[in-house]
This record gives sequence, C-alpha cells and structure tokens, in this order.
Amino acid sequence: MTMDATIPNQIYQNIVREVDSLLTVLASGTRDESLTQATAQAVKILEKFRHELDHDIASLQNNAEWDEFTIAFYGETNAGKSTLIETLRILLNEPTKQKQRQQFTAFRQQHSLAPEQIDALHATVQNCEATLTRFNSALVQLQEDFNQQNAALQQQIQQLTDELAAKRSSASLWQRLIGLLIKSPEKIAIRQLKAQQAAATAGHSQSTSALLMQKAAAEQQHSAALQQQSALQEQLTALSQLADGQIIGDGRSDFTLDTQSYHFESEGQRFALLDVPGIEGKEEKVSTQITNAVQKAHAVFYLTSKATAPQKGDAQNSGTLEKIKAHLGAQTEVWAVYNKRITNPMQLTRGSLVSDDESESLRDLDDKMREQLGEHYRQSYTLSAQPAFLALADHLAPGSKLAQDREKFLQKIPAADILLKSRLTDFHHLLTKELVRDSKAKIAHSNLNKAVQSVNTIVRQVKELQQKSFGQLQKDLDAGAESARYQLDNALAGLRARLASCGETAVDEFKSTVRSKIYRTIEDDISNDRFKSELREQLEEGVARLQTSLPEKMQRETKYFQDEIADVIRHHQQQTLELMAATDKFGTERFNINFDLKFNIDSGLKVGGLIGTAIGGALMFWNPAGWLLLAPALASLVFSFAKALWGALNAKFKMSQQRKSADENLNRIAGNLRSSLYSSIDKIFPELENTIKQLQSDVQQPVEQVKHINRMLLNATKKLTTLSDNIETEARGAR
Repeated sequence: MTMDATIPNQIYQNIVREVDSLLTVLASGTRDESLTQATAQAVKILEKFRHELDHDIASLQNNAEWDEFTIAFYGETNAGKSTLIETLRILLNEPTKQKQRQQFTAFRQQHSLAPEQIDALHATVQNCEATLTRFNSALVQLQEDFNQQNAALQQQIQQLTDELAAKRSSASLWQRLIGLLIKSPEKIAIRQLKAQQAAATAGHSQSTSALLMQKAAAEQQHSAALQQQSALQEQLTALSQLADGQIIGDGRSDFTLDTQSYHFESEGQRFALLDVPGIEGKEEKVSTQITNAVQKAHAVFYLTSKATAPQKGDAQNSGTLEKIKAHLGAQTEVWAVYNKRITNPMQLTRGSLVSDDESESLRDLDDKMREQLGEHYRQSYTLSAQPAFLALADHLAPGSKLAQDREKFLQKIPAADILLKSRLTDFHHLLTKELVRDSKAKIAHSNLNKAVQSVNTIVRQVKELQQKSFGQLQKDLDAGAESARYQLDNALAGLRARLASCGETAVDEFKSTVRSKIYRTIEDDISNDRFKSELREQLEEGVARLQTSLPEKMQRETKYFQDEIADVIRHHQQQTLELMAATDKFGTERFNINFDLKFNIDSGLKVGGLIGTAIGGALMFWNPAGWLLLAPALASLVFSFAKALWGALNAKFKMSQQRKSADENLNRIAGNLRSSLYSSIDKIFPELENTIKQLQSDVQQPVEQVKHINRMLLNATKKLTTLSDNIETEARGAR
C-alpha cells in the first residue's frame, strides 16, 4: 500500500479499504464445507475489531489537523495549564488576547476606572459613614442629657408636691381658708419648676430636629456615595470580564470543561495551543473533549503541580499513569512540565527553582513516563507559571486579588527578572524556536503515527485474542479430543477382549457341563451304543443352553460398550461446551465481544444409532440361527473304540475309551465354536472400527474449526502488521 502524506484523507481511506480487502480475502480462504461455520465465526470476530478500527480512523479523520501545528496542554486538574497558556497569550500577543486587552483599556478609560478615582470614592464613603456615626452619637448624647435634666426637675417637683400634701393634712380650718387665698411657697416653686421643664423639652426638641436635619443631609450624601460605589463595582465586575486571567480556574474542580484553542504566529511559524480539561476531575463530563484534543494535537505538554512520577491505579480505578498511556500512547512528542507553585516572591530569590529532592523525583518521573511512552517521550521541564503571569498581567481590575498579588511581586522583583527566574523565558524559547520548527513534517509524522497506533492497537488485541483465547482453546480442545480418541480406542479394544472372554467362558462352561454329565452316565457302565446316544443328547442340550445364555451375555457386553462410548462422547461434548463458554466470557469481559461460538459437536448424540447399527451384525451371530453350523458337527460325531472285544470284557477299559471319545468330540466341537466365535468377531469389528473412526473424526471437528479460526486470526495479524509497517514507513519518510 502506498500513501501520499500530502493528501490527508487518502491515509484514512486507504486504511479502511485495506482492512475491507483483508476481510474479503480471509472470508473466501477455504472451500472446505466443514470449516464454513468456523470461517463465519472468525469473520464475525474480525468484523467487531474492524468496526472498532473504523470508529478510531473516523475519529482521527474528523479531529486531525493538517495545516497548523497543534500543541495540547494536558494534565491534572488545577495543575496550571490555563495559567501557562494565558501567560503565553500575553507574551506572544495572541490575537484574541490583544483584542480583549484593547476592550479592557477602552472600558476602563470610558468609565474612568483609575485607581485614584476608586480610592477617592472609597474615602468619600468612609467619610460619610464617619459623619453619620458622629451624628448618631450626638443624638444619643442629647437625649441622655435631656433625660437627665428632666429627671432632676421631676424629682424636685415631686418632693415639693409631697411636702405640700403633708402641710395640708395637718393644717387647721383657718389655715386651709388662708391657703385658698394666698399661694404657698411650695406651689410657687412647683410652678417655676414645671416652667423650666417645659422650656427644657422645647429646647431638646429644637436641638434634636436640627441634628436630625443634618443627619438626613449626611445620609443623602452617603446614599449617593454608595450608589456611586455600587455602580463602580458593577463597572469593575464588567472590567474584570475583560481582564487578564479570565481563562484561569478559581480552584474549583473541572473549571475547564471544553477544550479551548488559541492560535499564534512566531517568526513565520503558525501554531495552536489547546487548553484541555483536567484528567482527574469528573472525567465522564470531559472524556470526549480529552480524546478529541489529543487526537488533534501533534505534541503534548503534560502539566503536573507535583515533582513526582504519576501514580498507578488499582483494579477498580485507573491511575494517572494508565490515563497518560491511554491518552498519549499515539503521540510522537510528549514533554512533562512541572509547574511549581510559588505564591511568595521570596521563593524566586533562592537560587535554583527546584531543590535536590525535587530534581531526583523528576528523574523518576522521566523514567516512568519513558516506560509508558517510549522514544516519543522527551523529558521534564520545570517552570512556575503564576509569577510569570503576574509579571505580564498589566490589564487587571483595580483592587482585585490578582492586582494585589502582582503589586506584591513587582515590589520585590522587576518583571523581566520574574520571567527569567520563573523560567518562562526559557520555555518561550523551547516553544517558539525548537518545538514548532519544521512543523509541516512534524504534522504529517504525528498524524501518520496516530493511524499506525490505531492499527497497532487492533493488532495487539487480535494477537491477544488469538494467543490467550483461541490459541489456548485449541490446545485444550486438542487435549480433550486426544483423550476422547484414546478412550474410544480403549473401549473398542475392551469390547473385543470382553467378547472373546465371554465366548471362551461360555464354551468352557459348555464343555464342562457336557463332560460332567456324560461322565456320570459312563459311570453307569453303559454300552457303546447308549454312550453315543447319550453323548449326542447331552451335546444337543448343551448347545440349547448355549444358544440361550450366550446371546444375553454378548448383548450385555455390547450394551456396556455402547454406554461407555456414549459417556465418552457426552463428557467430551460437555468439556467442549465449557471451554467455548469460557472463551465467550473472555471475549465479552476483555474485548466486549460476544463470540457466541457454535461448533458442530452434535454427531456424538447419534452414538446409539451408530453403535447399534455396527453391532447388529454381531447380534446376528449370538442367536440360534447362527448356530446352524453346529448341526454338521453333531451329525458327524466320531466314535472310535479300540479293542472292542476287550472293552466288552473289561468295564473299566470300556469306560475309559468312552471318556476319551467324549473328550475328543467335545474338544473338536469346542474348537469349532471358538473358531466360529473369533471369525464372527473379526467380521463385525471392521464396521465397529469405522464407526469409532467416524466418532473420532467428529470429536476432532471442533479442534479443526478452532485451528481454522486461529489461522485466520494469525493471517489477520500478519496482514494488519504489514499495513501498519507500510504506514510507519510513510511516517518516517515524512520526518
């Protein structure tokens, strides 16, 4: 596959086309009908991975940036990403920042929001409040003085009134009459005191009214000043919306929920910075934003506020290290930035920005990051964004916390020195002189590398699936099938041995029974003619018994064989189903793929029919019709009695000759029976062997199907790896 890195969409279209072609070839790779089901299973599995790859490629195509070198500021929540970006916006005269600052200046001038005017208004409000306080105090004091004077007059009036009442109660009639005509000194004094009391009340009222009028005037002045202050605060609030630092978080988690992009140009190089949401907040809100941003970026700064390596997670939760691997694994250039928190200007005057312990921790951070990201990780860089921002942020709302912090730093250290000591000057050089240099080649290399990683992710997953799932399944099924085949062979061999043993036992019992009976008859000193008759009769009875007992015994053996075979097949089927279920579970849990494996393992359910048909021929022998071959043997019994005359005269000799004749005939007939037995066994076993081979083939079928799936997965891995190598070659050529 050839690609032109200058035609962006061709890369993604070629990948999709190549994967489609790969699946088509794999799906048509066999004409064996017994493997059709396995082929369909493999194609179904690969289709799942193809769907995932298509999704990733479509996402890359939608998010890829081919015209402007893009750098993502990625990292922990509250690590200072926005602070650093805002500082760079000011330093590099980012267009939207410049426009915002112009609006800030215009608004401040329009509303005369100089610090001196703000301070004067604040002083007016304070003066008004002090005047009101004085008036309130004067009113309180006036009321207290009046109350005290009035109480003293009232006390004197009451005393004179009491004295007058006492004189009246003790006066004579004549004195009372004179009292009506002439005012007593007490009455005159009371009248004078009440006159003083009325004058005091009038004076108090007049003084109070005058103070209240003055207070009302002061309150109006205070209210006017407060209204001016409120209007000023609204103006300051509006001004603060245009001030430097608006994109900086306020300490709340997830202040940045959407990725923000800012565009720059420095020495002819165009580039963009992405302010990415934090990875340790409520990630369900921002996961898509993070994914899209890192897919768009050609380089990434991982910001952290701690001089320590990112931590691993546990079984339940991913740690920062796992998140970095997942998010940044496809990046071609990753830097770690340790943003040291500095809130006191004295911290910048202590020589090195980092301590020896922090330097050691940062070396560990570099090692951990390099373990996760390999050659694409560069190194860590230390700076302090907050002091640098304060040094540059000269568009701040008067009286704000940031304005106060800026003044605190600038009183101790000049702005230019702050930029040097905070290492922002060096970072500016890294960004504009090194990182964005040769950006067109870096853009192509980065985007192609992301496509490589997408394909490699699928390669790793298919390889893992093949090795840990279907490769192991094949081994387990093969071991199970081998065990089943061995058991089937043993069962067949056992049947032959048991049938032979059963036949031998039956023939031996036949001989023993007939011999025992004929010997007892011979002991009665019978004639040779009667011996012949008795022997024939005993043989016929023995054959009749054999015709009854032997088929039953043989049938029991064949039934045991049939059950034994059925058990082997059922056990193998159960084991196969359990192994496939375990594989299904692995696919669902690890890859979210429901394999739904279905192989043809039902042939074993026909064991009864297959075995029954095969042993039917054997049962034909174990019935009376099969024993017709004994008739000629019975008809041709051989009787040879030597020295007949001597036998007629000597009973013992005659009986010995009869026993010998009985043994010879029994041995001959037993030999014929054995020959017939083994001949019949030999005749029926080829068919049984064929049946066992058919069952063994059926047992092997799932193994062959899984082997076929493994071959398809291995071929897919090989072809996808070739596709990845081709893209990677293009990526290297783009550098």
